[in-house]
Amino acid sequence: MEKTNCLNILRVIFTAAIAIMSLIVFFNPPKTETNILKAILSNSKTDSLLVSLSQKHSGRLNVIFESDDPQTAAEAKKNFEQKIPKDLFKADFSDTKNFKQILNTYKDNYRNLLSPKTRYELEQGDFEAVKLEGLERVYNPLSVNIIPLEKDPFYFFNDYLQSLYENAPQVIEDSEKYYETLNLNFKDEIALSPTLLNKEMKKILDIKNTIENKNSNLKISLAGAPIHTYSASSRSMLEINIICILSSIFIILLCKYCFKSFKMLIPISISISLGIFSGYLLTSIIFKTIHMLTFVFSTTLIGICIDYSLHYFAHSCDIRAVFKSLTASMLTTVCAFLILLFSNIELLKQIAVFTAAGLFTVYAFVVLFYPKICKLLGCTDIKTINIEKLFSFKVTKRTKRVVVLVVVFLTAIGLSKLQFNDDIRNMYTPSKDLQKAEKLNNEINGNGQYSVFLITNAGNLQSLLEQEEFLTKKLNQQDYTALSKFLPSISQQKENFKLRKQLYKKELNNYAAFIPQKYRNNLLKENYPQEFLMPESIPEQIKNSFLMNETSSVVLLKHADKKLKHNAEKKGAIIIDLKKDISDRVKTCRRNCLKLLIPVVIFLFGAMSFAFKPKNTVLIILPSLLGGLFTLSLLGLFGVDVNLFHVLSLFLIIGFSLDYSIFRFNDSGTKNYTASRTAVFISCATTVFSFFLLSVTSFKLVSSLGFMISCGLVCSYILSLILIRHKQET
Repeated sequence: MEKTNCLNILRVIFTAAIAIMSLIVFFNPPKTETNILKAILSNSKTDSLLVSLSQKHSGRLNVIFESDDPQTAAEAKKNFEQKIPKDLFKADFSDTKNFKQILNTYKDNYRNLLSPKTRYELEQGDFEAVKLEGLERVYNPLSVNIIPLEKDPFYFFNDYLQSLYENAPQVIEDSEKYYETLNLNFKDEIALSPTLLNKEMKKILDIKNTIENKNSNLKISLAGAPIHTYSASSRSMLEINIICILSSIFIILLCKYCFKSFKMLIPISISISLGIFSGYLLTSIIFKTIHMLTFVFSTTLIGICIDYSLHYFAHSCDIRAVFKSLTASMLTTVCAFLILLFSNIELLKQIAVFTAAGLFTVYAFVVLFYPKICKLLGCTDIKTINIEKLFSFKVTKRTKRVVVLVVVFLTAIGLSKLQFNDDIRNMYTPSKDLQKAEKLNNEINGNGQYSVFLITNAGNLQSLLEQEEFLTKKLNQQDYTALSKFLPSISQQKENFKLRKQLYKKELNNYAAFIPQKYRNNLLKENYPQEFLMPESIPEQIKNSFLMNETSSVVLLKHADKKLKHNAEKKGAIIIDLKKDISDRVKTCRRNCLKLLIPVVIFLFGAMSFAFKPKNTVLIILPSLLGGLFTLSLLGLFGVDVNLFHVLSLFLIIGFSLDYSIFRFNDSGTKNYTASRTAVFISCATTVFSFFLLSVTSFKLVSSLGFMISCGLVCSYILSLILIRHKQET
């Protein structure tokens, strides 16, 4: 009676915990995250800066119109611009429409503005080069007379404007194809919200398809982060559905074959659904956002959670016969996942919480509710087929030694040949169409992607601008863009005017003979300006594109040499190479995970030694450890680059496959051995199948985990089959 009352109390607590978590999540639902960087970086200040920088221009969408004639491409671009909702996008520093808004402001201050190239030439006293370039601009038939020639005989203002927008998209002819490009920039509230972005990207794609379908001579390509986000999330949802369906079908067929009944599917379905639901609830409570890849990975719970149910039914629904093994199995697997909390990667932390909560929930449900539910459904009379005949071979001690030696030998060779690849680009492989679009976009825009960031810090905006000007002074103006290009510091504007006056005094009369003398005299007598281009004259969109906050700004670079890095360090500025720095973070995390492997094995050995003798614990752990390392060594043997997620899979292989050894060892020499074998086989088959499906997903980081775990579990299962035998077999 006391035992029954205790179980009833535990059932109430279990139900109440699920209900309370449901209410919390209902009133505070989490957001969904699809940013790949947030999946592999931590929440540290440095990593948050990397994510922030990557997101600063994450709303940029490049639309490329390709046709056999220029008119078709131009008309398609015009039609596309008319159809897209204007309130979705913002103007930025590369938008020619935004340029028109501030043209008048620039014109009022034209005497204080010089391009970086011209300013450098004037500072070096290279007047001949300045005069030659001025004549080229004056006599260029395509030059637009923005400032009258008599006020700006060198066309310095035209040169300055061109330096701002020299990388702007243009009509480009390549062989027999003509291209028009359109740069769009989603507003931050849309670009940083996957739900809103996917909704609006669907509209953009509908417009694209409508225009394309009306003209067979036209092809429209999309490039940039928004289309990758939309494509990745769409493919993820499709993959989740497919994996769930296939895993469910496989489990149903396997259960029907092994147990000759469908009755057991009802409690199994309830337990799995409850496990996934509780995993979602706890993850939602702990984390403000849940990454899309967490949902993709959570589908493997279908293959893992069923283990407890299978062992319960294989042992004739006798919870006492499997309680010890179930508990040890749950604890080792949960511990294997919780180790991911130390990986310092947000995605893996979420997976750890999601899966650990799901596994514990299923375990508790099996222990607390299965006896009552199965009795009610009449599942207690289910019979298990004898799979033991499939493994009726004899294994001698000599055979065991030979197998272990061969596996250890091959593992040593493979591990010695391992090659690691920590490149962030190795984590995500876009579709072929997106790869072609990105390649075309890079070719058209001169591969002008900014991937290096120079973060400057100062007490006020003018000091920030002066620091930017100092650090970028000798850079090629095509290789960077910064706020100081659009808003020179006041000290720089003063210097620009002095340099212009110096040139006029020495070279104006010789150079500008085509201008009447009275206009030349006016230029020579120009008074020192009393007004300058001020921050309030520049649109907020431009300033927000570069300012991190009131005391720091970002300069976008194509590359950074040693001299720039040295100067930046002297000025207290920070240079971040996005691809390199993120890859370095991944490399550090991978090394830390490898260092954790030995402590984890020692921890498991110590913990399991309380339930089993040390000698037996070695026998239980050995198949899992050898299976994981052997699978990793296969990558070295076949020349496959190893990434972070291959390494992380080692912990999961050990956690999962320990179940097989624990159940096999516990029931060795008992009447339950045949049932245990059957349950272990079915458990391995379902888990391997679920992870194998993950190995063919589009995300390489997830597919890496899927391949390693599915292969590792098979190896561990076979080794446990050989090393842990029934007493009558040995």
